[in-house]
Amino acid sequence: MLDFRSLETFVWVATLGSFRGAAAKLNTTQPAISQRIAQLEAEMGVRLLDRRSRSVNTTEKGRELLGYAERLLSLRSEMRLAMGESNVVRGTLRLGVSETIVHTWLPDLMSRVYAAHPQLALEIDVDISPNLRDRLVAQEIDLAFLLGPVSAPSIRNQVLCRFPMGFLASPDLPLPPGPVPLAALAAHPIITFSRRTLPYITVRQLFARPDLPPLRLHASASLSPVVRMAMQGMGIAAIPPAIAREEVGSGRLRVVETPFPMPDLAFTASWPLTPSDTAAEVVARIAEEVAMADQARRDGAGS
Repeated sequence: MLDFRSLETFVWVATLGSFRGAAAKLNTTQPAISQRIAQLEAEMGVRLLDRRSRSVNTTEKGRELLGYAERLLSLRSEMRLAMGESNVVRGTLRLGVSETIVHTWLPDLMSRVYAAHPQLALEIDVDISPNLRDRLVAQEIDLAFLLGPVSAPSIRNQVLCRFPMGFLASPDLPLPPGPVPLAALAAHPIITFSRRTLPYITVRQLFARPDLPPLRLHASASLSPVVRMAMQGMGIAAIPPAIAREEVGSGRLRVVETPFPMPDLAFTASWPLTPSDTAAEVVARIAEEVAMADQARRDGAGS
């Protein structure tokens, strides 16, 4: 009798091109993966995988079976979700997260996921969006909250939220009253996200004017030092004010009013289209709800 577990194993080996990758994804061992594939090949009576090269490839019959297996697993997941099975979302989800999300609504998401799906473990990795995008396409992570969308045919994107960018400074930093012009900002170091990120590129382009002094732009892969440096008066932070909500609320930082707009940071939940992996889609739905609630709170606080 056809075993769904063997079919799922086959789909992940074929998708990742690796027994090791499939074992990590399914939280089992490589011998267990090999045994399931051998069992499936014995049932089908054909060889499904070509193991002669460094990466594992599907044979002609394997490619034919892959289409059927993906449809079967997708239909099974759809049925189990429709029937409300609580244990359909389980195992380990490799989640990549941009730091803006870490400093805002990620704790709320984790609480919601744990309450709704206690058998699902989140393996969280914090990184910049360009790196998360590369790892998502390579299927090294299962779901990412990043500056998106990700333009790849194998990736699904779901809009989550937007964060306005701004400039934050210590109240003790000498700045002129009213809207602060670029020249007055450029007199101080600017501290922002790391290189290769959209905020870094945006800030660099904003100050790339011949009438301004050379820009002293500090970049950090972690936002905590950015906030601390700004509070200590070492420069002006170019980050979403929502990240430093407590520091602004307590008066340790102030939002600097400027006469020019900064583009918002638009975040998406992005994940590979794999029929047997329901967890990514389920967590993405919860993330959308949590992000919308956080956005509503921020909009209410700003009105």
